[in-house]
Amino acid sequence: MSSQQDVTPEQFSDMVDRFINVANELGNSMPRARVNAAILFAAARFNAFNWASRDTQLEQTVDDATALFGKEYESMFRNNANELIAARAQQ
Repeated sequence: MSSQQDVTPEQFSDMVDRFINVANELGNSMPRARVNAAILFAAARFNAFNWASRDTQLEQTVDDATALFGKEYESMFRNNANELIAARAQQ
């Protein structure tokens, strides 16, 4: 799979669930704050590697990439938080 478009929504959801399952397993034996820090660090390392080894958008600076990743993370975090808040309100 060479691009994001090559992944179906179901495959994407499966990948997300697999990462969450690993984090949940680690949370059984490690403090959740440390698991949170580890998964954030892993995402940053993976994203930095992919950015540094890109073959498109070569003019993009690390500051540009950081701003883009930050905006994307904020949007994803807010969407997930709002979904969880709504689900808890319905319980």
